Amino acid sequence: MEIFVIIVLSAAVCVLAAKLFSLKSRIGSVSKQLDDKDNTLIITQFNGDELEVVVKKINLMIENNHKAKVEISREQTALKQAIADVSHDIRTPLTSVVGYLQLAERSAENEDQRTNISIALERARYCSSLVNDFFELSIIDSKGCESVMESIDVNDMLCEMILANFPNFEAKSITPHFEDSGKPVYAHADRKMLTRVIQNLISNGIKYGRDWLDFNLTADEAVHISISNPISDHEIDTEKMFDKFYRESRSRTAGGAGIGLYICKQFVEAMDGGISASVGDGMLIITITLGIGDVNV
Repeated sequence: MEIFVIIVLSAAVCVLAAKLFSLKSRIGSVSKQLDDKDNTLIITQFNGDELEVVVKKINLMIENNHKAKVEISREQTALKQAIADVSHDIRTPLTSVVGYLQLAERSAENEDQRTNISIALERARYCSSLVNDFFELSIIDSKGCESVMESIDVNDMLCEMILANFPNFEAKSITPHFEDSGKPVYAHADRKMLTRVIQNLISNGIKYGRDWLDFNLTADEAVHISISNPISDHEIDTEKMFDKFYRESRSRTAGGAGIGLYICKQFVEAMDGGISASVGDGMLIITITLGIGDVNV
């Protein structure tokens, strides 16, 4: 009798051990699948036990999470498109407003009228610039940046853009400094994107800088374009200033929404380049690095 009991207990222990081993193996498989980001649903042997119930609940949560992500993505896409559409619709009348204010400024009958119109014109230009930034931002976020790369003479481009911005420099009593070598320096870049980036940095320097704006162009294994200006705010976070809607430094965000430098970063990275900033000795230096262009153009 005792031998029979021992045999039965031994068999029961073996069965329990086998079930425990199977359960442990299945739990390990579930855990491994949960760690695998490529897996969508959890697959396991269905034995009608509690683990099967748990797995079904996990799969239900995964499915609901996936549906929520798809819905959020769809709503974000729709929102970005709506922002782009609204920005586009606002741009046209704002351009007209700026044009009419310019005409009114020229035909003002006295100095008081001219001053008031000039203030309104400045605000209208600011709104127009802000709308343009939001429009460009919505395009970047929804469609990304598609670059058309070519060899560009950056030395020539800088000279042209400095001259084009000369009235803006004079209006803010800022003196631009750039040593034109007279020799072409070719960078591999998208012309429209690079023009937009440099214009953003010039506008940034005029808006928040003082006294002068220094341009430096060098080339070794890459092309380096640096724009620097004196600043009064030494608490600029150079690690965050290219983030979207960066507004930590009040003196640098008084006239903007923190979009321009983010756009610069997106465009530069789309051209396989890099952009960085540093602060030292009362100066902010922003440097763009691009690949060397083909000199045989």
